[in-house]
Amino acid sequence: MRFVTKTRLDRLETLLRSIADEQQQKEALHLLESLKRDIDENYAEIRKPIRIYEKNQ
Repeated sequence: MRFVTKTRLDRLETLLRSIADEQQQKEALHLLESLKRDIDENYAEIRKPIRIYEKNQ
């Protein structure tokens, strides 16, 4: 994950933790963790080398 993205996600987590309603806070943090996983998985896929094979004719 890019440093800038991680920094923004960390700041968002800090803000979410300040939510007074415990249930809303839990839900928001769960969504954030889900987004972090998606970003990590998709970023890993992007970093994989892409091989293009030409058809032999």
